Amino acid sequence: MSEALAKQNGDAEALVLEYMANPRPDLKDLIIVHYSGMVERIARKFRGVESVDDLVQVGYIGLLNALGKFDPEAGVRFNTYATHLVAGEIKHYLRDRSQTIRHPAWLQELRHKVNKTANLLQTELSRTPTEREIADSLGVSEASVREVYSTQDMLRVASLDATPNDDDDSESDVDRLDANLVGPDQVSVEDRVLLEGAMQQLRDLEREVLVMFHFDALNQTEIASQLGISCNYVSHILRQSLTKLRRILQEEESQERVLRRSVPDDKGVMDDETGIYNEDYFRSRLSEEVHRACSTEDVCAVVLVEVNGLGALADFYGQTSVQDFMVDVAGFLKGCVRGLDIVARNGSTGFGVILPGTGSNVNQVVERIQSRANKWLVGRVTNGGSVRLEYGFASAPDDGRTAADLLKSALKRSQLCEEGQQAA
Repeated sequence: MSEALAKQNGDAEALVLEYMANPRPDLKDLIIVHYSGMVERIARKFRGVESVDDLVQVGYIGLLNALGKFDPEAGVRFNTYATHLVAGEIKHYLRDRSQTIRHPAWLQELRHKVNKTANLLQTELSRTPTEREIADSLGVSEASVREVYSTQDMLRVASLDATPNDDDDSESDVDRLDANLVGPDQVSVEDRVLLEGAMQQLRDLEREVLVMFHFDALNQTEIASQLGISCNYVSHILRQSLTKLRRILQEEESQERVLRRSVPDDKGVMDDETGIYNEDYFRSRLSEEVHRACSTEDVCAVVLVEVNGLGALADFYGQTSVQDFMVDVAGFLKGCVRGLDIVARNGSTGFGVILPGTGSNVNQVVERIQSRANKWLVGRVTNGGSVRLEYGFASAPDDGRTAADLLKSALKRSQLCEEGQQAA
């Protein structure tokens, strides 16, 4: 009956639930047909880097993964879950395809931070910064910075577009571009506005050559033929225009740093102790998510986790054990939720979890976390089980339409649960 209803009303969610109960091949085919439009829509967002047909095939892999991993009791719709897995599968595919020598995502991220920090420090210090200065600025070890520089040289590949006469710079400027940013749809809105403003400061010919090479995917020979100029001149224009763009963007960054210095108390968003988001970011992000949910008739939930009994733990093992335990709790909570959920600090002994797309069934999420926590705590604390986790939860718009309302409702539920346990 659910199949007929799904066919009539296009209710793919009913098909998914039917498949979860009875994983028949024909139901899987129907689900794939229902979500084919979603897969193709996501694939088109990444066009310009790889063939759309190839990206669609990769997207279907993500859809099948979502169907295999989906938990109906997790408190999120399959459409939301599948959308993130399809997009993630395509991003991973593009990341691996964009590099001749593949390397871990954490190394890519660290290398990006090191290079960006090095450029900022060079502008501020008017000299090349040392590895120690870069490490101190990033809060990482000097060995990590040294490792980035050593692997950076190993991963560099000679550019095919470099001309034999470029002895002063064997690596082409084009080779330095991040292949993940070739597609205009993959550039953030802020970066796109900044890039468009910088492009307007170039000569018409320079701008035209850059667009043809980087966005129309024409090689230098094709560009020379269309514009009626030599290949050597095209190579010269590419090098000259990229140098200009770099200088313009560096000037923009310098102006932005000056503005940042004028803003007092410019705090980061990460908590130094646990490595997750701090409380300021938690409350700011919760306000954004609640506003978005209420504006789009969507849902959003928050879970508060309070760690009680830390005083006894500190008395028995020392204060360092408390810090280590809070780090472990942060890692445990991140492992209990989805990748799109936000885990952050909330007070000195608590955590907050923001669940976009989760509504009144947030209690099921809490029950799942609590069940796992009870098993996880076994063996973690041997001092008479003094440490325990208390939970509170609320969802928008059912429990309120502001972040303050949600936190108040979640705190009230947490207190009621604690009173009930004490009474028991």
